[in-house]
Amino acid sequence: MYKNCERSWIQIRRKEIIALLFIILIEILFIISNISFLSSLYKDSVKNSLRDNVFIISNLIKEYDKQKYQKIFKNSDVRFNIIHEDGVVIYDSKKYDKEYELENHGARKEVLALQNNEMGFDIRKSSVSDEVTAYYAEKEINKDGETIIVRVSKSYGSTQKILRVILLAEILFFTLLNIVIHSFYKNYLKRDVYRKIEIIEKYLKDEGRGGTLYFEKDPWILNLWDIVQKWQEKNLENIVELNREKRILHQIITSIDASICLFDDRFKLIIKNTRFNYLYEKDKMSYLDLIKDIEIIDIMKRTIEQKQNQKSEVYIPRLKRYFSVNIKFLDQDQRYLLSVKDITQTKGMIEVQKTFISNISHELKTPLTNIKGYVIALEDAPELLKLQFIKTIKNNIDKLENIIVDFLNITKIESSKIVNIEKISVERLKMELNLALSERIKSSGALITYNLNLLNKHGELNIDFEKVLTIIKNLVENAIVYRGSKIPEIEISIIETKSKYKIGIKDNGIGMAPEDVEKIFERFYRVDKARTSNKAGTGLGLSIVKELVEICGGKIDVLSKEGKGSIFIFTILK
Repeated sequence: MYKNCERSWIQIRRKEIIALLFIILIEILFIISNISFLSSLYKDSVKNSLRDNVFIISNLIKEYDKQKYQKIFKNSDVRFNIIHEDGVVIYDSKKYDKEYELENHGARKEVLALQNNEMGFDIRKSSVSDEVTAYYAEKEINKDGETIIVRVSKSYGSTQKILRVILLAEILFFTLLNIVIHSFYKNYLKRDVYRKIEIIEKYLKDEGRGGTLYFEKDPWILNLWDIVQKWQEKNLENIVELNREKRILHQIITSIDASICLFDDRFKLIIKNTRFNYLYEKDKMSYLDLIKDIEIIDIMKRTIEQKQNQKSEVYIPRLKRYFSVNIKFLDQDQRYLLSVKDITQTKGMIEVQKTFISNISHELKTPLTNIKGYVIALEDAPELLKLQFIKTIKNNIDKLENIIVDFLNITKIESSKIVNIEKISVERLKMELNLALSERIKSSGALITYNLNLLNKHGELNIDFEKVLTIIKNLVENAIVYRGSKIPEIEISIIETKSKYKIGIKDNGIGMAPEDVEKIFERFYRVDKARTSNKAGTGLGLSIVKELVEICGGKIDVLSKEGKGSIFIFTILK
C-alpha cells in the first residue's frame, strides 16, 4: 500500500511538473508573441508617423525653398533629408549647409528599397548619431519638377528601451505569478477547490438548481486583477499618445491653406479638411458626386486612367477664380490625394506686375530717348539752338526725375499702409506746401488761398501729415501744371466735422471732359491734352492721391468741365 501511494505521488508530481512546464511554455510563447506584437505595433506607429511627416514635407518642398523648411525643422526631433536619385544628399535638416560632409546615401537600405519599388523603411544604428534610428523614404517631385528622395528619420532607441522594460516586466510578472500560483496551489487552492467542490456538491444535493450559491471574496484574484490593470494602463497610455499625435496631424491638415481630399482605390472619399467647401457637394462620397466642377473632375479622371500624378492650373467660371489642382497617386496604398489651392490673387499680382513693368519701361524710354537725341544734336547745333536744346534736355531730366519719384511713392504706399495720426498746425501745412512747390508757384505766378472752417480753436489738424501733404501737393501741382494760358488761381478749403475732414482743391485750369473724369485715377492715365503738352507728368500723381485717401479712410471725387477748371473733394478720418 505504501508503495502504491508512493507511485501515485510520483505520478502526481510528474503531472504537476508537466503542467508547470506547459504553463511556463505558454507564458514564454505569450511573452514572445506579445513582445513581437508590441514591436510590430511600435514599428508601424513609427512608420506611419514618418510617412505622415514625408507627406507633409512633400507638400512643403513643392512650394518652398530650403531656407523656409529649414526654419520649420531646425528644432524638430525629426531629421529630414532630400537625396538625389544617385544618392547625393541635397539637404539635411541637422547638417544644414554641411551636406557636402555626408557620404553618398545610395547604398542605404531604405533608398535601395525605393529603387526596387519596395517600401523605403529601415531601422538600424545611425552612422552619424551612433544610435538606433528609424528611417522612412519616398520618391517625390520637387517644385522644379525633379525626382528626389525624401527621407525622414527619428530616434528608435527610446522605443527599444520601452520594449526591453516591457519584456523584463512581463518576465518578472510571470515569475511572480508562477510562485504565487504554486504557493496557492500547494497551500490553499487544492484544499479550497476540494472544499468548494464539496460545498457545491452538498448544495446541489440539498438545494437543487433553484437557489443561489455565495462564496467569500478571494483577495488573490483581486490582487491579480490589480496587476493586470496596471499592465493594461501602460498600454492605454501608449494608445492615448498615438491618438494625441493623430489629433496633431489633423490640426496640421485643417490649418493648411489648401483643400485636401483622400480617396480610396474605389474613388470613395476617406478624409477631407474643411478648406474651400464650396468646391464640394455635402454628404457625397464618390469623387464624381462630391466635386462640383468638371475642370477638377477631368484632372482626377486623367490621374485614375494613367495612374500618374497630375498638376494643373484651372479657371472655374462659376467662381471666376483660378485654382492650382494637384492630384497624387499613392501607389503603395492605391489611394488618390487631391489638393486644391486658390491662386487667383497670385495670378492677379502677376498681371499687375507685368502691366506695371511695361508702363515703367514705356515712361522711362520716352525722356531717355529725347535726352539722347538732343545730346547728339547738341554737338553740331549752332549757338542759338544750344540753349534751347539744353532747356529741352533739362525738361526731360525733370520729367525723368518726377517719374522715378512717383514710382518710389507708389512702392512706398504699397509696402506700408500704416496711418500715423498726429496734431499738426495749419500754418505748418501751408509752410511745407509752399516750400515743396516754391519753384512751381514762382514760375507760374500761382495764387493760393485758403478757406478754413475748423472746430479746433488753435488751428490744429489730427491727420497723417506726410500723407495729407502729399495728397494736397499733387493736386495743387496738377492745378499749376495744367492751367493752360491762365495764371493759376487755387483755393484750398478744409472743413472739420466730429469724425472727419472734408478738403477741397479748386482751380481755374483747363478742366477735363466727362470721359476723362472717369479714368483719371487709373495708373499711367493722362488726358490727351496732357499727353501732347509735353508736361512732366507721369500719370501716377492722381493714382497716388486716390490710394493715400483710401488708406486714410476716405474717398475722393472730382467735378470738372473743359475750359472751366476742376474741383477735387476728398475726406479723411480723424
